Amino acid sequence: MDPLFKAAATANVWIVPIVYISHVRCFLQFGKQLASHGVTVTFFCTKEDAERLGIHGPGNSTVESWKRDGLDIRLKDFGVEGQELAEGVSDEGDKWCRAINEQEEKFELILKRELELGLPRPTCVISDLWCPGVHATAVKYNVPAWVFSSFSVGCTASIVYLYQLRSKGILELPASHLDEGGEEFISLPGMPLMRIREIDSPSSFVTSLIYPIGKRIGPTLQHAQVILFSTFQELETRPMIELKKLLQNAATKENREAGEVYPIGPTFNISSKGSAESPAANGHEEGERDPSLKFLDTQAESSVLFVAFGCNWNLPPKQMQEIALGLESSGQPFLCSFHPPIKTAEYPTDDIFDVLPVDCVERTKGQGLFVQGWVPQMEILRHPATGGFLSHCGHNSYLESVSMGVPVITWPLYGDQFMNARWIVDEIQAGVEVTKGWGTLDLVDRKELETKVRALFQSEEGKTVRKNALRTRELALQSGSENGSSYNNMKTIVARLKDMTAGRTTQSSNPISET
Repeated sequence: MDPLFKAAATANVWIVPIVYISHVRCFLQFGKQLASHGVTVTFFCTKEDAERLGIHGPGNSTVESWKRDGLDIRLKDFGVEGQELAEGVSDEGDKWCRAINEQEEKFELILKRELELGLPRPTCVISDLWCPGVHATAVKYNVPAWVFSSFSVGCTASIVYLYQLRSKGILELPASHLDEGGEEFISLPGMPLMRIREIDSPSSFVTSLIYPIGKRIGPTLQHAQVILFSTFQELETRPMIELKKLLQNAATKENREAGEVYPIGPTFNISSKGSAESPAANGHEEGERDPSLKFLDTQAESSVLFVAFGCNWNLPPKQMQEIALGLESSGQPFLCSFHPPIKTAEYPTDDIFDVLPVDCVERTKGQGLFVQGWVPQMEILRHPATGGFLSHCGHNSYLESVSMGVPVITWPLYGDQFMNARWIVDEIQAGVEVTKGWGTLDLVDRKELETKVRALFQSEEGKTVRKNALRTRELALQSGSENGSSYNNMKTIVARLKDMTAGRTTQSSNPISET
């Protein structure tokens, strides 16, 4: 352990992600990083998500490896069911709200019970951006409360900005405005010019099913003592500056101090070739090399296009067919991971190989590999054969890709993914974009996909994009190195946690309104 990061052994931080696997995975990476600096971490997780991450059960090899590495991470069961949200389905917003509301209620019961029993108080509760009720509960019981955002700084700043406008009766738009004026441009803090339809609309439009959760996030961010990010300063300098201005403006109006902002990422290991995720998570024996990695081992350096759409995204059968045929016609080596297709009358199946054209699968043997379900994404992105990533641009995926120097073909499908894609293409210029409508409504045909793949691997534009991705990797490496921005930020927050444990820092009780 680096002596600069040594924290008091009694520091116990409760880390609370929403019960959604991509958030759980990101928060666990952060928890491991914090534990590596001597902090005890109590990690809230459902049994289902723990099993998906391969960390559930006594004597588990992952838990034992944490202990061997000196990491004090204690799993705490939420007592709620994990969510496998099939994104793109019409009732998922309501399902998301119910899951978060239940999680917030269960958290208050747990914290209240432990305090009543006289158990040690947590040093600090670090909760998900999407769990404003958890933050409010910690404040209610006078426990220091911080917020961790697994979204980009730009998206988070936009949430604060749009909340401030809505609180003044400005920009209270219905979701139908996406159809009426979605192509109109809007300027958001620190972001490149973008279309209204590219805003994180589920939390920004008043008729959205998840707007009731979204509207509580703005005031929580404005009153949080500390906001942590899984990104790094050099990747999002402009949005970081604008977010601090927004927080300071709100604090000045209320005659209080503004919260502090610390990007501490990437929270995952960029350079190591060690396993990023448990091999057992995909049904393989401990230590057995994943078939995806075996395929990459046979390919030339920087030649393979990796295709994946996040943890749970289910695509329509016809779109999956067009992707397969486009990959084939591009002639580029590929590794394509699909989740089960959205069921239709024509294809009432959970098996991707009942949907993909049989002749295409046969013809592409040797050129590519189709996989159903889980693949070790970070190990794939680290692999020297991987030369591009066709991605939905969820923040975890986008950050992993550019931090490892892999350029992106952006194919956003939902929420903040559109803002991430715009940043990748227009700001850091580390990707090319697939022309795409909102959600899964607009079919991208095989020819369009073929064109984008060839652009990335064979054009002058692709060379520039690849150069920019490698430059971003260098910035990521520098940020985590000694005296780098994320290194110093982590040093600061660990020292602060040590002070809080010693009782030298108290929790402010700023009121949180819900406008």
